[in-house]
Amino acid sequence: MSQKRWDIEEIELLRLQINDLQQQREIYNSGVKKLGKIFFREVLTVLKHKLNKKNNKKTLESNFLTVNPNFKPYSIQTKKDLSSSKLPKILHVIPDFGTGGSQQLIVDLIEGLNQYTHEIAVRIDKGEIQGYIGVTVHNCSSLYSLEGFKSLLEIVKPDIVHVHYWGRWEDGYWEWKWYHHVFQGSFAYGCAVIENCNNPLMPYLNNKIKKYVYVSKYAKDTFGVKKLPNKVIYPGSNFSYFHRAGSQPEPNTIGMVYRLDQDKLNQYSIDPLIRTVQKRPGTKALVVGGGYYLELFKQKVADAGLEKQFTFPGYVAYEHLADYYRQMAIFVAPVHKESFGQVTPFAMNMAIPVVAYNVGALEEILVNQDVLAPEQDVEAMSDILVNLLNDQNKRITIGAYNQARAQSLFSVQTMVSEYRDVYQAALSANEPVVN
Repeated sequence: MSQKRWDIEEIELLRLQINDLQQQREIYNSGVKKLGKIFFREVLTVLKHKLNKKNNKKTLESNFLTVNPNFKPYSIQTKKDLSSSKLPKILHVIPDFGTGGSQQLIVDLIEGLNQYTHEIAVRIDKGEIQGYIGVTVHNCSSLYSLEGFKSLLEIVKPDIVHVHYWGRWEDGYWEWKWYHHVFQGSFAYGCAVIENCNNPLMPYLNNKIKKYVYVSKYAKDTFGVKKLPNKVIYPGSNFSYFHRAGSQPEPNTIGMVYRLDQDKLNQYSIDPLIRTVQKRPGTKALVVGGGYYLELFKQKVADAGLEKQFTFPGYVAYEHLADYYRQMAIFVAPVHKESFGQVTPFAMNMAIPVVAYNVGALEEILVNQDVLAPEQDVEAMSDILVNLLNDQNKRITIGAYNQARAQSLFSVQTMVSEYRDVYQAALSANEPVVN
Protein backbone atom coordinates (compact mmCIF):
# COMPACT_ATOMS: atom_id res chain seq x y z
CA MET A 1 0.00 0.00 0.00
CA SER A 2 1.37 3.41 -0.98
CA GLN A 3 2.04 6.10 1.62
CA LYS A 4 -0.57 8.36 -0.01
CA ARG A 5 -3.23 5.64 0.09
CA TRP A 6 -2.46 4.92 3.75
CA ASP A 7 -2.74 8.62 4.60
CA ILE A 8 -6.15 8.92 2.91
CA GLU A 9 -7.52 5.90 4.76
CA GLU A 10 -6.20 7.23 8.08
CA ILE A 11 -7.81 10.62 7.46
CA GLU A 12 -11.15 9.02 6.59
CA LEU A 13 -10.99 6.89 9.72
CA LEU A 14 -10.35 10.01 11.79
CA ARG A 15 -13.39 11.70 10.21
CA LEU A 16 -15.57 8.79 11.25
CA GLN A 17 -14.12 8.82 14.77
CA ILE A 18 -14.63 12.60 15.12
CA ASN A 19 -18.22 12.27 13.93
CA ASP A 20 -18.86 9.47 16.43
CA LEU A 21 -17.27 11.41 19.30
CA GLN A 22 -19.37 14.48 18.54
CA GLN A 23 -22.55 12.44 18.69
CA GLN A 24 -21.46 10.54 21.79
CA ARG A 25 -20.69 13.85 23.50
CA GLU A 26 -24.19 15.06 22.66
CA ILE A 27 -25.70 11.91 24.18
CA TYR A 28 -23.63 12.46 27.33
CA ASN A 29 -24.58 16.15 27.51
CA SER A 30 -28.22 15.13 27.38
CA GLY A 31 -27.78 12.79 30.34
CA VAL A 32 -28.82 13.32 33.93
CA LYS A 33 -25.47 14.75 35.09
CA LYS A 34 -25.72 17.63 32.59
CA LEU A 35 -29.48 18.03 32.49
CA GLY A 36 -29.75 20.94 34.89
CA LYS A 37 -26.96 22.95 33.28
CA ILE A 38 -28.21 22.36 29.75
CA PHE A 39 -31.82 23.06 30.70
CA PHE A 40 -30.85 26.40 32.24
CA ARG A 41 -28.69 27.35 29.28
CA GLU A 42 -31.31 26.44 26.69
CA VAL A 43 -34.19 28.09 28.55
CA LEU A 44 -32.09 31.23 28.93
CA THR A 45 -31.30 31.18 25.21
CA VAL A 46 -34.97 30.80 24.27
CA LEU A 47 -36.04 33.58 26.64
CA LYS A 48 -33.40 35.97 25.29
CA HIS A 49 -34.44 35.05 21.76
CA LYS A 50 -38.11 35.83 22.49
CA LEU A 51 -37.24 39.04 24.34
CA ASN A 52 -35.16 40.43 21.48
CA LYS A 53 -37.00 38.97 18.52
CA LYS A 54 -39.68 41.62 18.00
CA ASN A 55 -37.39 44.60 18.54
CA ASN A 56 -34.46 43.23 16.56
CA LYS A 57 -36.48 41.87 13.64
CA LYS A 58 -37.95 45.23 12.61
CA THR A 59 -34.62 46.99 13.11
CA LEU A 60 -32.71 44.43 11.03
CA GLU A 61 -35.27 44.52 8.24
CA SER A 62 -35.31 48.32 8.20
CA ASN A 63 -31.49 48.56 8.16
CA PHE A 64 -31.14 45.89 5.48
CA LEU A 65 -33.63 47.51 3.13
CA THR A 66 -32.08 50.93 3.70
CA VAL A 67 -28.57 49.69 2.86
CA ASN A 68 -29.80 47.53 -0.05
CA PRO A 69 -32.46 49.57 -1.90
CA ASN A 70 -32.05 47.42 -5.05
CA PHE A 71 -33.01 44.20 -3.24
CA LYS A 72 -36.31 42.39 -3.45
CA PRO A 73 -37.14 38.70 -2.84
CA TYR A 74 -37.21 36.42 -5.85
CA SER A 75 -40.66 34.96 -6.52
CA ILE A 76 -40.33 31.21 -7.14
CA GLN A 77 -41.92 30.15 -10.43
CA THR A 78 -43.72 26.81 -10.42
CA LYS A 79 -46.20 25.06 -12.70
CA LYS A 80 -48.27 23.55 -9.90
CA ASP A 81 -49.75 24.15 -6.48
CA LEU A 82 -46.92 23.56 -3.99
CA SER A 83 -49.47 22.57 -1.32
CA SER A 84 -50.74 19.62 -3.36
CA SER A 85 -50.93 16.46 -1.24
CA LYS A 86 -50.96 14.07 -4.19
CA LEU A 87 -47.25 14.28 -5.01
CA PRO A 88 -44.24 13.09 -2.99
CA LYS A 89 -42.99 15.86 -0.71
CA ILE A 90 -39.42 17.10 -0.18
CA LEU A 91 -38.62 19.06 2.98
CA HIS A 92 -35.44 21.07 2.44
CA VAL A 93 -33.58 21.93 5.66
CA ILE A 94 -31.23 24.93 5.69
CA PRO A 95 -30.20 27.52 8.30
CA ASP A 96 -31.94 30.39 6.51
CA PHE A 97 -33.66 31.19 3.23
CA GLY A 98 -31.77 34.39 2.48
CA THR A 99 -29.57 35.08 -0.51
CA GLY A 100 -26.94 32.44 -1.27
CA GLY A 101 -25.80 29.61 -3.50
CA SER A 102 -27.32 26.83 -1.37
CA GLN A 103 -30.65 28.65 -1.26
CA GLN A 104 -30.58 29.19 -5.01
CA LEU A 105 -29.87 25.48 -5.50
CA ILE A 106 -33.07 24.70 -3.58
CA VAL A 107 -35.05 27.21 -5.63
CA ASP A 108 -33.78 25.67 -8.87
CA LEU A 109 -34.89 22.23 -7.65
CA ILE A 110 -38.33 23.56 -6.71
CA GLU A 111 -38.76 25.15 -10.13
CA GLY A 112 -37.30 22.20 -12.03
CA LEU A 113 -38.84 19.20 -10.24
CA ASN A 114 -42.57 19.60 -10.64
CA GLN A 115 -43.27 15.95 -9.86
CA TYR A 116 -42.61 16.77 -6.18
CA THR A 117 -43.95 19.29 -3.73
CA HIS A 118 -41.39 21.23 -1.72
CA GLU A 119 -41.30 22.96 1.65
CA ILE A 120 -38.48 24.58 3.64
CA ALA A 121 -37.39 24.29 7.30
CA VAL A 122 -35.06 27.00 8.64
CA ARG A 123 -33.21 27.72 11.87
CA ILE A 124 -33.26 31.51 11.40
CA ASP A 125 -36.38 33.44 10.41
CA LYS A 126 -35.19 36.31 8.20
CA GLY A 127 -38.66 37.85 7.98
CA GLU A 128 -39.04 40.41 5.22
CA ILE A 129 -35.42 40.06 4.09
CA GLN A 130 -36.03 36.47 3.06
CA GLY A 131 -34.35 35.95 -0.30
CA TYR A 132 -37.18 33.99 -1.91
CA ILE A 133 -40.96 33.84 -1.66
CA GLY A 134 -43.59 31.48 -3.02
CA VAL A 135 -42.95 28.37 -0.90
CA THR A 136 -43.97 27.31 2.62
CA VAL A 137 -41.18 28.03 5.15
CA HIS A 138 -41.25 26.48 8.63
CA ASN A 139 -39.48 28.42 11.39
CA CYS A 140 -37.57 25.81 13.43
CA SER A 141 -35.49 28.23 15.53
CA SER A 142 -36.84 26.76 18.77
CA LEU A 143 -36.65 23.07 17.76
CA TYR A 144 -33.56 21.94 19.66
CA SER A 145 -34.65 18.37 20.30
CA LEU A 146 -35.15 15.17 18.37
CA GLU A 147 -38.77 15.05 19.48
CA GLY A 148 -39.41 18.63 18.40
CA PHE A 149 -38.26 18.08 14.84
CA LYS A 150 -40.00 14.72 14.62
CA SER A 151 -43.24 16.45 15.67
CA LEU A 152 -42.80 18.91 12.80
CA LEU A 153 -42.30 16.05 10.37
CA GLU A 154 -45.49 14.40 11.61
CA ILE A 155 -47.32 17.57 10.55
CA VAL A 156 -45.45 18.20 7.27
CA LYS A 157 -45.33 14.51 6.31
CA PRO A 158 -42.36 14.61 3.93
CA ASP A 159 -41.25 11.62 1.90
CA ILE A 160 -37.68 12.92 1.83
CA VAL A 161 -35.83 15.25 4.18
CA HIS A 162 -33.12 16.94 2.11
CA VAL A 163 -30.61 18.47 4.52
CA HIS A 164 -28.30 21.20 3.21
CA TYR A 165 -25.57 20.88 5.83
CA TRP A 166 -23.65 23.85 7.28
CA GLY A 167 -23.11 22.38 10.74
CA ARG A 168 -19.41 22.93 11.28
CA TRP A 169 -18.71 22.06 14.94
CA GLU A 170 -15.74 24.42 15.16
CA ASP A 171 -17.78 27.41 13.97
CA GLY A 172 -20.68 26.96 16.34
CA TYR A 173 -21.79 24.11 18.57
CA TRP A 174 -25.41 25.32 18.58
CA GLU A 175 -25.71 25.11 14.81
CA TRP A 176 -24.23 21.60 14.81
CA LYS A 177 -26.63 20.63 17.60
CA TRP A 178 -29.62 21.94 15.63
CA TYR A 179 -28.57 19.81 12.67
CA HIS A 180 -27.96 16.85 14.96
CA HIS A 181 -31.58 16.96 16.09
CA VAL A 182 -32.76 17.47 12.50
CA PHE A 183 -31.01 14.26 11.46
CA GLN A 184 -32.00 12.26 14.51
CA GLY A 185 -35.60 13.46 14.31
CA SER A 186 -35.72 12.49 10.63
CA PHE A 187 -34.34 9.02 11.37
CA ALA A 188 -36.91 8.57 14.14
CA TYR A 189 -39.71 9.67 11.81
CA GLY A 190 -38.58 7.14 9.22
CA CYS A 191 -38.45 8.99 5.90
CA ALA A 192 -35.54 8.97 3.46
CA VAL A 193 -32.73 11.42 4.29
CA ILE A 194 -30.35 13.01 1.78
CA GLU A 195 -27.46 15.24 2.84
CA ASN A 196 -26.09 17.96 0.59
CA CYS A 197 -22.48 18.88 1.36
CA ASN A 198 -22.44 22.36 -0.17
CA ASN A 199 -19.66 23.80 1.97
CA PRO A 200 -16.00 22.91 2.57
CA LEU A 201 -16.47 20.94 5.78
CA MET A 202 -16.87 17.39 7.03
CA PRO A 203 -20.48 16.15 6.64
CA TYR A 204 -22.67 14.71 9.34
CA LEU A 205 -22.14 10.95 9.02
CA ASN A 206 -24.75 8.26 9.68
CA ASN A 207 -25.48 4.96 7.96
CA LYS A 208 -29.18 5.91 7.66
CA ILE A 209 -28.39 8.70 5.19
CA LYS A 210 -29.34 7.51 1.70
CA LYS A 211 -26.98 9.72 -0.27
CA TYR A 212 -24.26 12.30 0.34
CA VAL A 213 -24.32 14.83 -2.49
CA TYR A 214 -21.18 16.93 -2.92
CA VAL A 215 -21.07 20.05 -5.09
CA SER A 216 -17.59 19.28 -6.45
CA LYS A 217 -15.02 16.50 -6.64
CA TYR A 218 -12.81 18.70 -4.47
CA ALA A 219 -15.44 18.72 -1.70
CA LYS A 220 -15.98 14.95 -1.93
CA ASP A 221 -12.30 14.04 -1.99
CA THR A 222 -11.31 16.53 0.71
CA PHE A 223 -14.12 16.02 3.22
CA GLY A 224 -15.90 12.77 2.37
CA VAL A 225 -15.45 9.09 3.17
CA LYS A 226 -15.08 6.88 0.09
CA LYS A 227 -17.05 3.88 1.29
CA LEU A 228 -20.23 5.92 1.80
CA PRO A 229 -22.93 6.46 -0.89
CA ASN A 230 -21.40 9.63 -2.34
CA LYS A 231 -22.30 11.50 -5.50
CA VAL A 232 -21.02 14.71 -7.08
CA ILE A 233 -23.66 16.97 -8.61
CA TYR A 234 -22.48 20.38 -9.74
CA PRO A 235 -24.94 23.16 -8.84
CA GLY A 236 -26.73 24.18 -12.00
CA SER A 237 -27.37 27.75 -13.10
CA ASN A 238 -30.41 29.16 -14.81
CA PHE A 239 -28.66 30.44 -17.89
CA SER A 240 -31.90 31.93 -19.22
CA TYR A 241 -31.03 34.85 -16.92
CA PHE A 242 -27.26 34.85 -17.28
CA HIS A 243 -26.50 35.68 -20.89
CA ARG A 244 -25.13 38.72 -22.71
CA ALA A 245 -28.41 39.65 -24.46
CA GLY A 246 -26.34 41.27 -27.20
CA SER A 247 -24.61 43.68 -24.84
CA GLN A 248 -20.85 44.19 -24.63
CA PRO A 249 -18.92 44.54 -21.36
CA GLU A 250 -17.28 47.74 -20.28
CA PRO A 251 -13.66 46.89 -21.23
CA ASN A 252 -12.12 48.53 -18.18
CA THR A 253 -14.47 47.11 -15.52
CA ILE A 254 -13.74 44.25 -13.12
CA GLY A 255 -16.29 42.95 -10.66
CA MET A 256 -17.22 40.48 -7.97
CA VAL A 257 -20.57 39.19 -6.69
CA TYR A 258 -20.69 37.66 -3.20
CA ARG A 259 -22.26 37.79 0.19
CA LEU A 260 -19.52 39.84 1.79
CA ASP A 261 -19.30 37.50 4.77
CA GLN A 262 -16.68 35.42 6.53
CA ASP A 263 -17.62 32.04 5.07
CA LYS A 264 -15.75 32.68 1.80
CA LEU A 265 -14.16 36.12 2.05
CA ASN A 266 -11.84 37.81 4.53
CA GLN A 267 -10.71 41.37 5.21
CA TYR A 268 -8.13 41.15 2.40
CA SER A 269 -10.53 40.05 -0.37
CA ILE A 270 -10.99 43.61 -1.63
CA ASP A 271 -7.22 44.17 -1.93
CA PRO A 272 -6.68 42.61 -5.41
CA LEU A 273 -9.32 44.93 -6.84
CA ILE A 274 -7.74 47.94 -5.12
CA ARG A 275 -4.25 47.02 -6.36
CA THR A 276 -5.55 46.49 -9.90
CA VAL A 277 -7.05 49.98 -9.98
CA GLN A 278 -3.83 51.40 -8.52
CA LYS A 279 -1.71 49.66 -11.15
CA ARG A 280 -4.11 50.54 -13.98
CA PRO A 281 -5.81 53.84 -13.07
CA GLY A 282 -8.40 53.68 -15.86
CA THR A 283 -9.96 50.57 -14.29
CA LYS A 284 -13.34 50.57 -12.53
CA ALA A 285 -14.51 48.02 -9.96
CA LEU A 286 -18.03 46.79 -9.23
CA VAL A 287 -18.60 45.01 -5.89
CA VAL A 288 -22.10 43.51 -5.73
CA GLY A 289 -23.39 42.17 -2.42
CA GLY A 290 -23.62 43.08 1.23
CA GLY A 291 -22.74 41.65 4.60
CA TYR A 292 -20.10 41.62 7.31
CA TYR A 293 -17.27 43.17 5.27
CA LEU A 294 -19.20 45.78 3.30
CA GLU A 295 -18.30 48.79 5.43
CA LEU A 296 -14.68 47.63 5.84
CA PHE A 297 -14.30 47.25 2.09
CA LYS A 298 -15.75 50.71 1.51
CA GLN A 299 -13.37 52.14 4.08
CA LYS A 300 -10.34 50.47 2.50
CA VAL A 301 -11.34 51.87 -0.88
CA ALA A 302 -11.77 55.32 0.66
CA ASP A 303 -8.39 55.08 2.42
CA ALA A 304 -6.81 54.32 -0.97
CA GLY A 305 -8.49 57.38 -2.47
CA LEU A 306 -10.37 55.29 -5.05
CA GLU A 307 -14.02 55.95 -4.21
CA LYS A 308 -14.77 57.30 -7.71
CA GLN A 309 -13.55 54.07 -9.33
CA PHE A 310 -15.57 51.69 -7.10
CA THR A 311 -19.31 51.04 -7.03
CA PHE A 312 -21.05 49.17 -4.18
CA PRO A 313 -24.72 48.56 -5.10
CA GLY A 314 -25.29 46.17 -2.14
CA TYR A 315 -27.61 43.20 -2.53
CA VAL A 316 -29.65 43.30 -5.73
CA ALA A 317 -32.71 41.43 -6.96
CA TYR A 318 -31.83 38.06 -8.50
CA GLU A 319 -33.59 38.81 -11.78
CA HIS A 320 -31.49 41.98 -12.16
CA LEU A 321 -28.17 40.41 -11.19
CA ALA A 322 -27.18 39.66 -14.78
CA ASP A 323 -27.36 43.39 -15.56
CA TYR A 324 -24.36 43.89 -13.27
CA TYR A 325 -22.47 40.96 -14.78
CA ARG A 326 -22.98 42.49 -18.23
CA GLN A 327 -20.87 45.45 -17.18
CA MET A 328 -17.85 43.27 -16.29
CA ALA A 329 -14.90 42.55 -18.55
CA ILE A 330 -13.50 40.22 -15.87
CA PHE A 331 -15.08 38.53 -12.85
CA VAL A 332 -12.90 38.30 -9.71
CA ALA A 333 -13.11 35.45 -7.18
CA PRO A 334 -10.85 36.53 -4.27
CA VAL A 335 -12.10 33.84 -1.87
CA HIS A 336 -10.14 32.00 0.82
CA LYS A 337 -12.26 28.83 0.58
CA GLU A 338 -14.71 27.54 -1.97
CA SER A 339 -16.50 24.23 -2.44
CA PHE A 340 -18.10 25.40 -5.71
CA GLY A 341 -19.35 28.99 -5.97
CA GLN A 342 -22.35 29.43 -8.26
CA VAL A 343 -21.45 33.04 -9.03
CA THR A 344 -18.53 31.72 -11.09
CA PRO A 345 -20.63 29.71 -13.63
CA PHE A 346 -22.94 32.73 -13.94
CA ALA A 347 -19.94 34.69 -15.23
CA MET A 348 -18.68 31.78 -17.32
CA ASN A 349 -21.92 31.42 -19.27
CA MET A 350 -21.79 35.14 -20.06
CA ALA A 351 -18.35 34.55 -21.66
CA ILE A 352 -16.62 36.51 -18.89
CA PRO A 353 -13.07 35.48 -17.90
CA VAL A 354 -12.84 34.61 -14.21
CA VAL A 355 -9.68 35.32 -12.23
CA ALA A 356 -9.47 33.50 -8.89
CA TYR A 357 -7.26 32.42 -6.07
CA ASN A 358 -6.36 28.75 -6.56
CA VAL A 359 -8.35 27.48 -3.58
CA GLY A 360 -10.94 24.76 -3.15
CA ALA A 361 -12.86 23.77 -6.25
CA LEU A 362 -11.94 26.79 -8.39
CA GLU A 363 -9.21 24.93 -10.29
CA GLU A 364 -11.70 22.13 -10.98
CA ILE A 365 -14.26 24.63 -12.29
CA LEU A 366 -11.98 26.90 -14.30
CA VAL A 367 -9.18 24.47 -15.33
CA ASN A 368 -7.11 27.27 -16.94
CA GLN A 369 -3.98 27.85 -14.86
CA ASP A 370 -3.45 31.27 -16.42
CA VAL A 371 -6.35 32.74 -14.44
CA LEU A 372 -5.41 31.22 -11.07
CA ALA A 373 -3.25 33.10 -8.54
CA PRO A 374 -1.62 31.54 -5.48
CA GLU A 375 -3.84 31.75 -2.42
CA GLN A 376 -3.89 35.24 -0.84
CA ASP A 377 -1.23 36.54 -3.27
CA VAL A 378 -2.67 39.99 -3.92
CA GLU A 379 0.13 41.09 -6.24
CA ALA A 380 -0.10 37.97 -8.41
CA MET A 381 -3.88 38.25 -8.77
CA SER A 382 -3.76 41.96 -9.59
CA ASP A 383 -1.03 41.30 -12.18
CA ILE A 384 -3.23 38.70 -13.88
CA LEU A 385 -6.13 41.16 -13.89
CA VAL A 386 -4.06 43.99 -15.35
CA ASN A 387 -2.62 41.75 -18.07
CA LEU A 388 -6.07 40.46 -19.05
CA LEU A 389 -7.56 43.94 -19.12
CA ASN A 390 -4.82 44.89 -21.55
CA ASP A 391 -5.37 41.86 -23.80
CA GLN A 392 -8.83 41.82 -25.36
CA ASN A 393 -8.12 38.82 -27.60
CA LYS A 394 -7.14 36.69 -24.61
CA ARG A 395 -10.28 37.77 -22.77
CA ILE A 396 -12.41 36.71 -25.72
CA THR A 397 -10.65 33.33 -25.97
CA ILE A 398 -10.99 32.58 -22.24
CA GLY A 399 -14.59 33.81 -22.24
CA ALA A 400 -15.57 31.48 -25.08
CA TYR A 401 -13.94 28.52 -23.32
CA ASN A 402 -15.74 29.41 -20.08
CA GLN A 403 -19.10 29.62 -21.82
CA ALA A 404 -18.73 26.22 -23.52
CA ARG A 405 -17.62 24.61 -20.24
CA ALA A 406 -20.49 26.16 -18.27
CA GLN A 407 -23.13 25.00 -20.72
CA SER A 408 -21.66 21.50 -20.79
CA LEU A 409 -21.33 20.95 -17.03
CA PHE A 410 -23.14 23.61 -15.01
CA SER A 411 -26.63 24.05 -16.50
CA VAL A 412 -29.69 23.86 -14.29
CA GLN A 413 -31.19 21.20 -16.59
CA THR A 414 -28.25 18.84 -16.00
CA MET A 415 -28.41 19.40 -12.24
CA VAL A 416 -32.18 18.88 -12.00
CA SER A 417 -31.97 15.63 -13.97
CA GLU A 418 -29.34 14.24 -11.58
CA TYR A 419 -31.29 15.20 -8.46
CA ARG A 420 -34.39 13.61 -9.95
CA ASP A 421 -32.47 10.33 -10.11
CA VAL A 422 -31.29 10.74 -6.51
CA TYR A 423 -34.83 11.39 -5.23
CA GLN A 424 -36.31 8.48 -7.16
CA ALA A 425 -33.64 6.11 -5.86
CA ALA A 426 -34.17 7.31 -2.27
CA LEU A 427 -37.92 6.84 -2.47
CA SER A 428 -37.72 3.39 -4.05
CA ALA A 429 -35.25 2.23 -1.38
CA ASN A 430 -37.28 3.58 1.55
CA GLU A 431 -40.21 1.86 3.20
CA PRO A 432 -43.42 3.94 3.34
CA VAL A 433 -43.76 5.97 6.54
CA VAL A 434 -46.59 4.76 8.77
CA ASN A 435 -48.32 7.65 10.53
